[in-house]
Amino acid sequence: MLLQRAISLAALGLLAFTSNTQTVNAEPLAVVHGTKGETIKISANYLAAFDSDDAPETPFELVEADDVSSKLISLKKRGAGCADYHTVVSSDSCVSVAKKYGISLNEFYNMNPKVHRGSCDNLDDGKSYCVAKGGSSSGKSKKKTSSGKSKKKTSNGSSGGSDKRKKIQSKAAFTYYWIAQAEDNPGGKKVAIKTCAGKTIAKVNENYADALVMEGTGVVNNKIVNLGGCSCSNYKCFEEINRSEEPYGITAYGSALRPYTSIAANDLEKGSKIYVPELDGWSLPNSNKKHNGCLLVDDQSWSFESNHIDFYVYEMNNYEKLDKQHRVTKVDIYEGGNCKLLNYL
Repeated sequence: MLLQRAISLAALGLLAFTSNTQTVNAEPLAVVHGTKGETIKISANYLAAFDSDDAPETPFELVEADDVSSKLISLKKRGAGCADYHTVVSSDSCVSVAKKYGISLNEFYNMNPKVHRGSCDNLDDGKSYCVAKGGSSSGKSKKKTSSGKSKKKTSNGSSGGSDKRKKIQSKAAFTYYWIAQAEDNPGGKKVAIKTCAGKTIAKVNENYADALVMEGTGVVNNKIVNLGGCSCSNYKCFEEINRSEEPYGITAYGSALRPYTSIAANDLEKGSKIYVPELDGWSLPNSNKKHNGCLLVDDQSWSFESNHIDFYVYEMNNYEKLDKQHRVTKVDIYEGGNCKLLNYL
């Protein structure tokens, strides 16, 4: 998971984005990213997660459940559904542990998202780490039946045939995150960032290279780079992401991050849609669309535990504009139901 920011920094120049068509075509679609106007081909796979802009919004009701905590999935901290664990000793490294249990380094990182991918610099002696996946987690949500004294809020003025969206969490912490950008980390001598095999990807300022190692993903010229499956020595630990498939970075699960749609959460079901009314109607930087409050749970964070969502906005400047305008730090979370996931960029 990328480093979640909690402080406001100096405003930077906006990246110029253009909105791309929502219809999924057989061939990739061209969009423009970055201040230099590079043309990036976006794949149909990336666009497939979004609903069409022309699809009608389903009328819905917000149901204020009596006991919203009962709807939570029991907190699946790191290692949920794990079949076997290894307790670390001082001589262990991520590589040695992975080899011992016959798993790849990437599998070890995927099963232990709190471990810093690539650098492996926070492996703690005496702590247990997952080394084998288990079956489905026994901690599935336990649902209590509401006593029926729920408050209902109707959208679009419709009361018949509506989509009932039950509250999942009340007053959940709300923060933003983004991937590293060179403009945010100036200074230092020029150094080469390389693949695990030693191939030079690009030369960047040393401060930015350090930020890439810490945050795991970032923009380098017109490329997206991510920490690879090797130990990080002299910045020789990166891989270039296929920007057609993952144009804005990748999640902790290895899927594509989608600005203004992806959220990170540790106690909401992966792949589920949620509705956050506080976001509904927001104007978004670099987009000609207003947010409809519909979000996709497709990432997780090592920087917080439960009752917290992290909203992916791609770059720091987008966070600064939204935070200045709205100052939202707590939100209510409802089931997404049939809400539309829109491609805002």
